[in-house]
Amino acid sequence: MSMEMTKLRAFVLTPTSAVPTHLAIHNRFTCLIKACDISIELSSKIPEKSHLRAFNFLFIDLDECQEENGLPANIAALASSNTTILFNATDGLTCEKTALLSFVKGVFYRSERPDIILKGLGCIIRNEYWFKRATMSNAIAYLLRNKQNQPTTTDDTKNDITFPTLTKREKTIAYLVARGAQNKEIADQLHISPNTVKTHLYSIFRKTRSRNRIELISRTQNYIPAMDKCY
Repeated sequence: MSMEMTKLRAFVLTPTSAVPTHLAIHNRFTCLIKACDISIELSSKIPEKSHLRAFNFLFIDLDECQEENGLPANIAALASSNTTILFNATDGLTCEKTALLSFVKGVFYRSERPDIILKGLGCIIRNEYWFKRATMSNAIAYLLRNKQNQPTTTDDTKNDITFPTLTKREKTIAYLVARGAQNKEIADQLHISPNTVKTHLYSIFRKTRSRNRIELISRTQNYIPAMDKCY
């Protein structure tokens, strides 16, 4: 297979108009994407879903579509079905937690240095997330708090239907993640290495069709009472 056929592709949604200073920032970011050996297609219009499927990543310039403590509905909809990354975000205006809970893959700020952006793009390419640690912690805490206000089920059979292919060890780890435990805590409690925890988590994410801990916690909230009875 040729190198061209396997090259990563990104669709970059650009602002419909931009002042020269912003255009320079925008161009800097797209150049950094290209530096990661990702081919790009630029447009100021959202393409058809069928066209987006041809791309590995969807980058959205936030210059014209930032909402304080929120995320525009069209961006949230795109993020639910595409690997979406937001860039040219503004400190103090963009709400990372909302973006993360809306399944955005990462957020880059216009004030960030090129080396930081390249580091983040590397994480994205490796299918990792690019958010501040505090954002991840806040999002998990938010989901755990919300659990207390949502109806739950104590039906064990329902838990088995939800996670039919998980092994006993994977169910244990999923339960601990749902309780907010981090990898090192899980490793210490189960007497396994953090790398083994990571391996189990990749399998759990795949089997539950979760893209990260946030999605996994969200999917397991209704079944924690049933899982409590088992652990």
